[in-house]
Amino acid sequence: MHGYCGKILTIDLSNSKISECEMISKDGTDFLGGFGMNTKILLDEMEPSIDALSEKNVLTFGVGPLVGTFAPTANRTEISAKSPLTGLMGTSNSGYSWGPELKYAGYDNIVIKGKAEKPVYIFINNENVRIIDAMNLWGKNSWETIREIKAQLGQKEASVACIGVGGENLVRFASIENGFYGAWGRTGLGAVMGSKNLKAVVVKGNRDLTVAEPEKFQEAVSEMRSSITNHPTFKPWSTFGSMVAVDVNYDLGAVTGYDQSELVGEDFIKNLGRKNLLKYKKRSLACTACPLACSPWVEIDEGPYKGLKIKGIEITSTMDFGARLGFRNLPAIAKATEYFQKFGIDCSTAAASIGFATKLFEENIIDKSDTEGLELKWGDESLVFELMRKIAYREGFGDLLAEGPVRIAKKIGRGSEEYLTQTRGLETNIRDPRVRWDVWTFGALINPRGGDHLRVQASVENYKTPCPEGEYIYEPGLPKKVVDKVDILDEWKEKIFDFEKNTTSIPYMAASAQDHLNVVNSLGICIRPPVAWSLGPKIFSKLMSALIGIEYSPEDIRKAGERISNASRLFNARAGEKREDLKFAPKYYNSSVNDRKLDKNKIDEVVSKYCEAREWDPNTALPSHEKLKSLGLEKYANPKG
Repeated sequence: MHGYCGKILTIDLSNSKISECEMISKDGTDFLGGFGMNTKILLDEMEPSIDALSEKNVLTFGVGPLVGTFAPTANRTEISAKSPLTGLMGTSNSGYSWGPELKYAGYDNIVIKGKAEKPVYIFINNENVRIIDAMNLWGKNSWETIREIKAQLGQKEASVACIGVGGENLVRFASIENGFYGAWGRTGLGAVMGSKNLKAVVVKGNRDLTVAEPEKFQEAVSEMRSSITNHPTFKPWSTFGSMVAVDVNYDLGAVTGYDQSELVGEDFIKNLGRKNLLKYKKRSLACTACPLACSPWVEIDEGPYKGLKIKGIEITSTMDFGARLGFRNLPAIAKATEYFQKFGIDCSTAAASIGFATKLFEENIIDKSDTEGLELKWGDESLVFELMRKIAYREGFGDLLAEGPVRIAKKIGRGSEEYLTQTRGLETNIRDPRVRWDVWTFGALINPRGGDHLRVQASVENYKTPCPEGEYIYEPGLPKKVVDKVDILDEWKEKIFDFEKNTTSIPYMAASAQDHLNVVNSLGICIRPPVAWSLGPKIFSKLMSALIGIEYSPEDIRKAGERISNASRLFNARAGEKREDLKFAPKYYNSSVNDRKLDKNKIDEVVSKYCEAREWDPNTALPSHEKLKSLGLEKYANPKG
């Protein structure tokens, strides 16, 4: 198969059985790869109602057809399983070289089942696949693990996906580390690896990929590159990386602090705004095949963290440790980055667990008798770092924090549930929906992995005018000349944009945006705005047609994204999520910020409108048999498949 390797590698750790099968070509064309193929594999290979930490959970690594080619940013890998944190679909995406190496080794997907008797790691070196004893690695942090594996194998250039002690100790938000400085961070997939006694998956390959029509593919790649580099967000993202969005969201008035209790003040942007990054940034780093180079390499030359050199001061960690926990200096956020990378825990849920506990302490719901004598307070850097260590090792109070905010609240009781800031088991950390209601904040209710901001993003947005007070169905509109430049199919533009009323439909834009990012995460390219916002079905259809030699129309691409949205919704429904679960935590409805709180009935109406946009039953949020049949998903109509 051009573009694809055409092979899926399956490893059953319970019996050390290694097998491979050919990818069904229709699966590739229907689900594209990456997130799409992962979703199909999970529906086919497991029962979503199982315990996420049992050996029945299936962990799948997937790369898209563009990965390993010279298409800009085509380096991303999606890892998916049932989440031990949310109980829903757990899925996360990361770049660098791991995905291209898997393609060069000859595989599109890895499917890992069962549980090893003792710690092991997997080494994939082209067709040579081995399960190797990892007892000597168990208990080591991720950086130590990577160094020792490469030395043991004599493979300095191999790419390593591994867990730290957080994954070993089944921290419910443990990450899978991607080399030294990247991660599949969200939804606790590191705990799934730990539950399988799997320390790492190492890949190295040297096979060539083939392209059906090289000249046409080169033309499409050139068009893709031009769209990315000419996008108005390209230069600021190249300069500041994701930190550019700190100022954007602050200017929108969308950032709340102290576990989302109040708007952050001027001290936040003065100390943590994007210009501060340039004091520490020494150079830009890029993932494989990326012209953007948005990752900053930072070096701290003074203060308590002097000598720290690391990749990454990003918006996510700045919001997590700066806004949520009250840090007011970037070097401390860089130090936090070192901790969560070495321990192998997700910075967002780690900060949310600590922030939730701090808020409960502040409200006298818990005290020193609950915290091992620790006095929890905002902005205490050394305390936060010690709590991160305790979480990773499940030591003392850290054992409770390692369960994540929802389970913390269930354990503590005493009305603590009213202070949760999660949505569907996962916390959002960029925009507070009470002070900035839009497609992004609504997306926390309908994306497959829970209250997260990365899976539903409007590709064009009015940054000047917020929604009127009490309006939930529409955002303020955009000029037609702006909309004309966006690669959304005309049929959907008519549904989304009303130029007479000057409005943008939130339900329809959310459906379109979700489908679009499904495609992006399935093809294997980046979701950074200069990439995801500048591309769409038209250019993707050119790339895929030339790459695999099968004619793809823009509608075929759009429909693939819709197919993945429907399939992931079916997974979550089988995992037990019901229509009434599509809601925010009580705090957002009951507690005001800047005199604003959410209207539960109006938001429920938006969910129903979103279901109508998808042709789903608004009472169940499930697709009809007719809808599934139109997408080729009818075999999944029965709850048991």
